[in-house]
Amino acid sequence: MKNHTDVLIFHTTICAGASQISLDGRRKLEICVAPSHKRFGMEMKMNFWKMMYVRWGREDISAWKSMKKAVYIIFPLLVYFLIHDAAQILSWAALNQFLLASREETVNFLNANGYTVQGIINGLAILCGVAAIWQAVKNEISWAECKDVDKDKDQEKCPSRDKILEKAAKSGSCMTQKATAYMVLGAFSFCSALGLNVLFHLLGITERSKSFTETASAQFGVAFIVGLFLYGVLSPLAEEAVFRGLIFNRMKRCFHYPVALIVSSLLFGCYHGNMVQAVYGTILGIIITFVYERYESFVAPVLFHGVANVCIFTISYYNGFSSMNGWKGWIAAIVSFVGAGICFWRIKSFDLKEHIS
Repeated sequence: MKNHTDVLIFHTTICAGASQISLDGRRKLEICVAPSHKRFGMEMKMNFWKMMYVRWGREDISAWKSMKKAVYIIFPLLVYFLIHDAAQILSWAALNQFLLASREETVNFLNANGYTVQGIINGLAILCGVAAIWQAVKNEISWAECKDVDKDKDQEKCPSRDKILEKAAKSGSCMTQKATAYMVLGAFSFCSALGLNVLFHLLGITERSKSFTETASAQFGVAFIVGLFLYGVLSPLAEEAVFRGLIFNRMKRCFHYPVALIVSSLLFGCYHGNMVQAVYGTILGIIITFVYERYESFVAPVLFHGVANVCIFTISYYNGFSSMNGWKGWIAAIVSFVGAGICFWRIKSFDLKEHIS
């Protein structure tokens, strides 16, 4: 039997604004509109639901009390969990009804692949949860990627993606530098995740947590291809949309960057449901938030998250961590952390504003 207790993968068990205005029917310019009292009239005229889904600017938020800011940040997250759990309950109920009407062979097959079925139902629930808050997420991500806008003053214009690409095309080295920046990001993700996983394995942290052991068994009981999709695509998109795209961006405007960095990362870690993954998730959450700010693109945290998940899932699935004991494990951890440090230094030295969109 495979040993699946030595991996810390980002897996979601209850587990991601620009208003675009076409001028004369053409996409000549995109307008990033931060709602204000002047644009929408008095705030109280908006119903609560719309108010929670609108991207409010710093000037509006500065007049709010702390409780209102907290509700603005947390409410979409609560909606996500509510819809996710409801979808999960309904999916299991529908599956039970299907099993009652199925032949014995079908029931036996699904029982034998129970973890895979559980993963697929989780995936469907994730999609439902993200769909319920997608408009709010889209507003936050779109605004955050408007590079030529003075976000503190909430000015309204930013160049369209067509103009950005046109500018990029004029630079012969732009695409090369962009590809290099993302390749270094992928290496940074792999080294960081591998180093932390090996370190936790060497320290015996993973083996001492019963809840983590149970979670790991469920995660790696899924079929390999299904696991690659769930942990490499679906989970990174959903979790980054919620925790970086929505929670971090809103918290940064409400309470500024240092608070947003720490609190959103803590929420991300706690979200994983056990102490081991909470510590691991918080550490990588801080790194991913740094990456998001540095690259100024939602692609960056999703890529980092996905690469980390796929690499660790694959190594663990084939019991790769079982051979990383003693001096071999410490060498692997040291090499991984050195590699992560080099990638971090390289990312800090990139001129990303001209080459990453």
